[in-house]
Amino acid sequence: MSDNFFPIDLPELQWVEFEAAGFSKPVSGVVYRSDKPPCCGVTLGGISTGCLDIDARGVYGWSTLFNPVGPHPLAKEPNQTPLTRKLPQLQPILGLSVGAKTWVLATQEMIGGGQVEWCTEPYNQERDGTKTVEWVKLACPNITGVQAASNIHYWGHFPIADLEYETDAPISVGMRAWAPFLPGQAAESNIPAAVFEVHLRNTSDAVQRGTLAFNFPGPDHQEAKATEFMRTPVEETFHGVLVTAASRHVEYALGLIGAEPARFGGGLYGDARAWANIATALPQPAFREHDGARLYQESGCSVAVDFELPPGAVKVVRILLAWYAPVWQGITKHWDGRDRVVDGKLRHAWVGSEFAGNTHYFTHMYAARYGSAVDVARRMALEHETLLKRVLAWQAVIYAESSLPPWLRDSLINNLYLIPETSYWAQARPPLGDWAYPGGVFAMNESPRGCPHISCIPCDWYGNLPTVFFFPDLARTTLRGFKHYQREDGEIPFAIGIIDLPDFAVPEYYWQVSLNGMCYIDMVDRLWQATGDDSVLQEFYESVKRCNTFTMNLRQGPGGPISMPAVGGMEWFEIGEWAGMASHVGGLRLAELRMVKRMAEAIKDTAYVAQCDTWLADGTRAMEEEMWAGSYYLNFYEPETGKKSDDVMGYQLDGQWAAVYHGLPDVFRADRVQTTLETITRCNVALTPEVGAANFARPDGSPLPATSKVAEYGQYAMFPPEVLVLAMTYIYAGCKEFGMEMARKHWANFFLKHRHPWDLANIVRGDTGKRLFGTDYYQDMMLWALPAAIAGQDIKTSCLRDGFIDRVIQAGKPV
Repeated sequence: MSDNFFPIDLPELQWVEFEAAGFSKPVSGVVYRSDKPPCCGVTLGGISTGCLDIDARGVYGWSTLFNPVGPHPLAKEPNQTPLTRKLPQLQPILGLSVGAKTWVLATQEMIGGGQVEWCTEPYNQERDGTKTVEWVKLACPNITGVQAASNIHYWGHFPIADLEYETDAPISVGMRAWAPFLPGQAAESNIPAAVFEVHLRNTSDAVQRGTLAFNFPGPDHQEAKATEFMRTPVEETFHGVLVTAASRHVEYALGLIGAEPARFGGGLYGDARAWANIATALPQPAFREHDGARLYQESGCSVAVDFELPPGAVKVVRILLAWYAPVWQGITKHWDGRDRVVDGKLRHAWVGSEFAGNTHYFTHMYAARYGSAVDVARRMALEHETLLKRVLAWQAVIYAESSLPPWLRDSLINNLYLIPETSYWAQARPPLGDWAYPGGVFAMNESPRGCPHISCIPCDWYGNLPTVFFFPDLARTTLRGFKHYQREDGEIPFAIGIIDLPDFAVPEYYWQVSLNGMCYIDMVDRLWQATGDDSVLQEFYESVKRCNTFTMNLRQGPGGPISMPAVGGMEWFEIGEWAGMASHVGGLRLAELRMVKRMAEAIKDTAYVAQCDTWLADGTRAMEEEMWAGSYYLNFYEPETGKKSDDVMGYQLDGQWAAVYHGLPDVFRADRVQTTLETITRCNVALTPEVGAANFARPDGSPLPATSKVAEYGQYAMFPPEVLVLAMTYIYAGCKEFGMEMARKHWANFFLKHRHPWDLANIVRGDTGKRLFGTDYYQDMMLWALPAAIAGQDIKTSCLRDGFIDRVIQAGKPV
């Protein structure tokens, strides 16, 4: 292949296989181009490091490097949930000067002074009764006197973004931007740094002299908690500049790896003159003297490397960015307590009265190993080559997995971008107690831009499988959080932190209470099964037992185990009408009982085994005798009031998948599973054949009326992780090709049609494929269950030594 990172003549917006730099065998992926870019670029970052998006148009996108907290740009109310994402600054990353010409390596759209729309999302905004995303218009810098890139070819394979720039310059430029992320290696995935490896290739027949410039805007005043900054030269194996906020709240180091001569200056920002002059001078920020030190008025930084290249020569420049923002802000006691009491139940609880009236602060785990950005830079300067080789090695295992189709190999790799986008790993410091020592607490944020819950438990159920597979110790800390906040009556929290700033000490209860216990028990069981570690069972069994007993008694009497709570309550499909026995809740509860029974048998708690059998018998009887409608299970039925929904729920068999995936017996009759799937195909899939299965349909296959309470999310709405669970249910039931094609179509809708592979949704319209709600939803990491289903394995078998998961882990280990 050529010196490019990947071929630039590949077809766009389709999965293709091709040769790429760093891989000995072909890879699979999607190539985007700057005229049809993905809505967000690849995320650079690791576990709880903060992250930075690299946009396909050559600019920086969303950022969380410095723990931003600010008002939402589309807030409709004064107390709107704050935004913990820094809006894209749309600043170019690279510039090139050769001869008398300068190119800013971004598209004309990004440097032409106009406006672009960017997908954001205020919490729970609605349009015409249907949830929808919102777009904000952002101003682009007006950089005149330079040329823009005519095209940018973009291939993302998290944690790597490969860009090939097209210009009329005699120097061809490619960039590989990457961050350390290694499945199985939590500490090495917790390094707050990124490397920008730029390749300069002389494509002419003459010697070419020029300059490469790199721009980084730095933290804003809110992030820095300061308006002035200190700048300190660093001359080691890494040489560059350390920029520290006068508050010492945040800092970063920017420079080159190796002894490459370079010039350093202030940020280039959107300054046309600064970009035009990169060959001769970089802007120098203004400062004032104070106590013998210089305090600078801006935080940005640039670096320029001058070069001389003979014909056909290639020069590699490695630019290192290391950041350090160890403390993030949680919420304050002044939170207004909205929705505090629901159905007479306390929904939220403030933890730690000693912090009443104060703000919670939490410390990132990376600060336990690094004392500064320079500490981080030192490590990256020494280990960048081996770290990158290990990243490429674990990716190569996935690309070479012939049992998986090419689209899935690519999607599994990029699916992991959700971990840096949503993860927090806090040290065991106040307000967290000693229960969190020594491993701290790991949790993910449901949707940082849309619905910022910390470890919303159904989201964990859908999305924590990569954590279980690759970072089981972290998954265990999350379970410890749920256990610690478990109430005396056995109720498990709905979330470790309420909808607000990321906080680990304000748990939320009761919402979706009908299934919170099932989620917790399932996650304990999946960790036990995946690791084979019996200490998991020993640590959590009594908590599981109390949780299960609480859940089974939410409604007593015949059919209670498969019923909605006697008073109030909600389930995952939260907006809608529910009453009495419910097929979706019921199937999941039966799977829960099978898991708890297996645990009780392992513990030799014979009395509780018998109790589980009693609940199973009653729940199974009610499901098969009272809920069966001839070709599917009723959506819900409450005999005492006569309330009944005969709507066909597309995801009524979730419990069947959960049981099979956990290596347990079916929870529905096998013949009725087949019949129900046929009905779902005829009704729900037929309504939305190119995207998935509508949440609900009428038994004749028609959509629900728009006024139906059951169709609150929309007549054609569906949840992406639910589509995956249904696809796997088909596969396990013997309809492998149908199930795989359902999953492929849904992911093609994300990656190809609507172009948001690194901004995954929560709700999708099945008739158009458009996103209705949700950005960066880690629920969508349910995708990582699909390889086991394709192989006909349960979770335990899929995690055995030398299996697919283990081989990914082994490939990323130090050689």
